[in-house]
Amino acid sequence: MWHACRALRTIALALAVLIPASARAQGTPNEEKPPAAKETPTEAPATPMFFEEIVVKGKRPPRHETLEVREVRETAARDLGEALEAVGNVSKIRKAGIASDVVLRGMQKDNVNVIVDGAKVHGACPSRMDPPAFHMDYAEIDRVEVKKGPYDVTNPGGLGGLVDVRTRRAHPGLGAEFNAQYGSFQTSETSGVVSYARDLADAQVGGAFKYSQPFVSGDGKNFTQAVPATIGGQPNGARFRNTSSAQKAYGVATAWGKVGFNPLDHHRLEVSYTRQSATDVLYPYLLMDGIADTTDRLNATYKLDGEGVFTKGLAQLYWSRVVHDMDDRERCSSAGAPATCAAALPRDYSMRTEATSRVAGGKLEAGLSGAADFLTGVDFYLRNWDNSTIRVARTAPGQPYSAEASVPDVDIGDLGLYGQARRKVVDGLHVTVGLRVDVATTHAREDRSELYRTFFPSSGLALRRTDVLPSGNVQVDLDVAGGTVFAGYGHGTRVPDQQERYFALTGIAGKPAWVGFPDLKPMRSDSLDAGAKYSHGPVLVKVQAFHSWIGDYITLANASAPGQAGSVATAKTYANVQARMYGGEASARLALADHLFFGAGASLTRGINTTRHVDLAEMPPFKAVASLRYDADLFFAEAEEVYSARQDRIDQSLNEQPTAAWFITNIRVGVQYKGLKGFAGVRNLFDKFFYEHLAYLRDPFASGTKVPEPGRAFYGSLQYVF
Repeated sequence: MWHACRALRTIALALAVLIPASARAQGTPNEEKPPAAKETPTEAPATPMFFEEIVVKGKRPPRHETLEVREVRETAARDLGEALEAVGNVSKIRKAGIASDVVLRGMQKDNVNVIVDGAKVHGACPSRMDPPAFHMDYAEIDRVEVKKGPYDVTNPGGLGGLVDVRTRRAHPGLGAEFNAQYGSFQTSETSGVVSYARDLADAQVGGAFKYSQPFVSGDGKNFTQAVPATIGGQPNGARFRNTSSAQKAYGVATAWGKVGFNPLDHHRLEVSYTRQSATDVLYPYLLMDGIADTTDRLNATYKLDGEGVFTKGLAQLYWSRVVHDMDDRERCSSAGAPATCAAALPRDYSMRTEATSRVAGGKLEAGLSGAADFLTGVDFYLRNWDNSTIRVARTAPGQPYSAEASVPDVDIGDLGLYGQARRKVVDGLHVTVGLRVDVATTHAREDRSELYRTFFPSSGLALRRTDVLPSGNVQVDLDVAGGTVFAGYGHGTRVPDQQERYFALTGIAGKPAWVGFPDLKPMRSDSLDAGAKYSHGPVLVKVQAFHSWIGDYITLANASAPGQAGSVATAKTYANVQARMYGGEASARLALADHLFFGAGASLTRGINTTRHVDLAEMPPFKAVASLRYDADLFFAEAEEVYSARQDRIDQSLNEQPTAAWFITNIRVGVQYKGLKGFAGVRNLFDKFFYEHLAYLRDPFASGTKVPEPGRAFYGSLQYVF
């Protein structure tokens, strides 16, 4: 209650400062207001952009949540993973100043599908320095749709949900957009897009660049200083050589192009290519840093819309490649004497991982109309993941380096067939049924069985496996006065990834080994969802709850080698357990009188390992957000309170630690005139020092450091569109 009162007081004080009294009493007469705004006091005059956004979101499917590019531009989000925190029950894992990973309802990694215009992309780093959401710039993006739970049969896996990224499309005529942002810690972001479209063809090209120095947390230290100099009284080799705030924390450049052709009515061919290059990304979360990361994405689609009996048609081919290089040259572990951070090794690093990930895939899909709306399709993808980890042998003469195939050139091939039907049973009542079957083959091309057998001497440990994965769902939507009530049952599956089954890295220098378990079974989830959405004019309210029973949930576990001693006797591995997850989220957007808009949201997820009768690790705590926005035609001001509860439901066997509760205040303002927009804001206004719960990674590549969130951070940006 004390936190809630303080939050409301903060919002009221901020608005009193930011909103001129004269602005509350008048709008700008040149802007056309929605007709409903003149009819009732609850639908007061409002800026068309924000008012219509509430209306548009209210019309989208009740299980979908969207993040519009407008919402991202108003914030200081460094990447898509950070921006998606604005969506209910979406969290992030912060490893650095950028490249945050997405967690949806407590699910992460391959449990969440991330696709870009229907194409899959996977990172190459085994510690996910480069999660899928990192491999795109939000200057490319038009909007992001988030679908929660195993209710998407058009893509394989993703039993936790789908993050569906839609890139921008050229508008008729010549158009351009330029953006520039600058803020605390010398954070900068610039981007530009130029497009031209006629009836028969269109094209766009764009580019973006991001740069920052290490951010400073609420205790006045930059994040390189967050890595402790000693652990247990002993020097910490993971500490940074340079802990000044003037060094480079990341640099990311992205360029893309897209061309489209409309050869016939209702036909469209589109081809796009994106290249991204990231250099010198510091990761205090980990033992190494990203030296270079290069991504190529190529996507081609042919779409048919509303032709004869076909309501839609799609043919798609895509390809992506990520080349990732990381080492510890910025850490004292790369020195000849790590304790004093002095002397030199034969190379400028003591450990390095060179990693490559490739994905090629395609899809054929058709929609048919009749007694029911029917969608059917077939898709495939081939994913190759190959890692080599190089480390020095300090105790050997000459300190030689040796390489291991840590991800031993592993392929996953998947062929899927799916169908979905949606039918109106009676007026206002719709039933949707979806089915999917995947056949997935996993093949490790390099044999690391000797290491697997050290820890699993009695297991089969096959280097090639084939899994048949059925999935499906039933969803019911009932229209009621002013809204929709919905419920669903979904069965989702996913094959273990290459790392979970076949990772192989021996333990050295007191660190445990890290090994996959080739006999892992695919994950299976049975989920029940129920909720309601009310949308009418300036009001949008959504509430949703879920309960999932997860068979063969894949979690990190400890392993020991029979008859061995020391660091070679222990390993971090993966195991199947039975689990339950439940929780929900609620949100509201309301247009009040006098250009005021109120927003609020809350989410909670609980995970239980029912095999061991303990809490599941890495579950986000209860989180709530409330905001009040004044939004006239040319000016807006918004104050936001974000609160996160203490998380003490942890798995102590994996060295997970509790996280204290926290709350922060964010302020943002903006002005617009024709095609020119300006934004400014401050995140964490009162310079709070805090950690998000998912800021800690366990062994073997953990630095032992919780990465705090930034302290008070100012930013300002300009956007020009014509």
